[in-house]
Amino acid sequence: MAIKLPSHLHRSRSGTLHFRIAIPSDVRHHFASREVYRALGTASVQDATDAAQSLSLAFREIRQQSMFDQEDKEYSPQTAKLMEMMKIKKVQLRYQAVIDELDAKVDQLELMSRRQTEQHRRELALVLQATNSHSAAGGAKLDPSSVARAVPMSAYIEPYFDAIPVEQTPNEKSLEAYRAAINTFIKIVGDKPLQQLGVQEQNRFEDVIVKLPANSTKLANLRSLSIDEMVALGLAPISPQSAKNIARRTNVFLEWAFRREGGKPPFKLLERIKLTKKRKVAATKRRAFTDDELRTVFDPNTLGVSNQPSLYMFWVPLIGAHTGMRINEIAQLNLADLEMHAGVHCFNVTDLPDPDEEAELVNVLAAKALKTEAARRLVPIHPRLVELGLLEYADALRGAGMTRLFPDLVGGRDGPGQPASKQFGRYCDRIGLTDPALVFQSFRHGAVGRMRSKMVPKELRKVVVGHSLLEDTHDGYGDMQNDYAAKDRYDAIAALNFDGIIDYNQLAAHTPDLAALNDSLSRQAKRKK
Repeated sequence: MAIKLPSHLHRSRSGTLHFRIAIPSDVRHHFASREVYRALGTASVQDATDAAQSLSLAFREIRQQSMFDQEDKEYSPQTAKLMEMMKIKKVQLRYQAVIDELDAKVDQLELMSRRQTEQHRRELALVLQATNSHSAAGGAKLDPSSVARAVPMSAYIEPYFDAIPVEQTPNEKSLEAYRAAINTFIKIVGDKPLQQLGVQEQNRFEDVIVKLPANSTKLANLRSLSIDEMVALGLAPISPQSAKNIARRTNVFLEWAFRREGGKPPFKLLERIKLTKKRKVAATKRRAFTDDELRTVFDPNTLGVSNQPSLYMFWVPLIGAHTGMRINEIAQLNLADLEMHAGVHCFNVTDLPDPDEEAELVNVLAAKALKTEAARRLVPIHPRLVELGLLEYADALRGAGMTRLFPDLVGGRDGPGQPASKQFGRYCDRIGLTDPALVFQSFRHGAVGRMRSKMVPKELRKVVVGHSLLEDTHDGYGDMQNDYAAKDRYDAIAALNFDGIIDYNQLAAHTPDLAALNDSLSRQAKRKK
């Protein structure tokens, strides 16, 4: 499930939390950097949240105060220059005070960490004392170094993620999967020192993992139960492949942890056990929307309408139907990605960030990404989208100081479009389109099919929708990706004709304004608090 971090908190790939906030552009040139960025020395969201909230509030208050300090009154050049110097110094002092406060918060978190380490050392000393007190009964004394190595497995988790080389770091979803697998193993066998792991723990894990309920970490009513209590419920277990994945990830972690202590794991989980696989159910094949289904989807009385409406639920389906773009490509669009090429308004589908973006919330969920190299392309904006006011909507966002086309759309673990995809699925259920073959990807199927029926050349179709052009050696010659001009691409997009299917006049009358965006952003801010 997606992890939503509080504003200004950013989790690095190693799991450590950082505080990050941009210094406003109008005063940034007076500082040594564009932002304040500090490692908080902890992976605990609870420990870091208070510091992040108080500091972001302080920055916001300073920003508001600096705006109030501006006056429209005219002064002589000398007086204006002096006042500007005084104002700059005043703002610098304010920001420096907040930065000093941030450093103090970091020191406080580091002190807490040192205290926890000291407490752990005291516990080890007690273990050493208790062990040596029984040495007269024939037991061998343990030296302090051997006891010091007998730390619980959980103590190796963060160092393990910190040790992953940057060039080999997997994505956030994979990191979560590894972390979940390790924690599952620890819950099953107990948080024991490495030296206490043996055949008994191996058997315990292999006996339990095949009975563990599916989605046990996602279901709220299971999280508070122990492993044995979960298994006793007799719920449908995880799949054999999921069990093997948990074992494989845990094996990798144990190999690393034992190697740090100069040894090797005493076992390989599920190494020689063949699990019976369930009969594979054929995946549901996606299909395009029919004309009647499109009328239902784009009904002006339901599109983008809900108890808590959002602008993206109005525009994202329309863009999907009129371009065939992937939902992640649409969701991550910046305002700077709306460009003019040879007189044609286009979406620049790219994974490059907006160089002028001053993102308040900078984290891995906001990072742009593309599925393939072929996905990097120019897609003309359909004339019907222009008629509906998409460009005016973008201009209004720029005027409001926004940088993203859909600022109320916060990304999820599976990409920037994950929340929109789920929301669209719920919308389809609400309007009676319950066929599992109908998903947002259905717009993409429909776009390709409609262009094909209008005799748009296959290579041009691929360029427009971002499919790979390389089918054989011949396709590797030349540069088909850039051979087609903006006008050619525009003609392909214009082939997506929904006249008589979508009532554009009624939709234009229901186009949401920025008030809906402000409401959506306000709801997000309240949820974060």
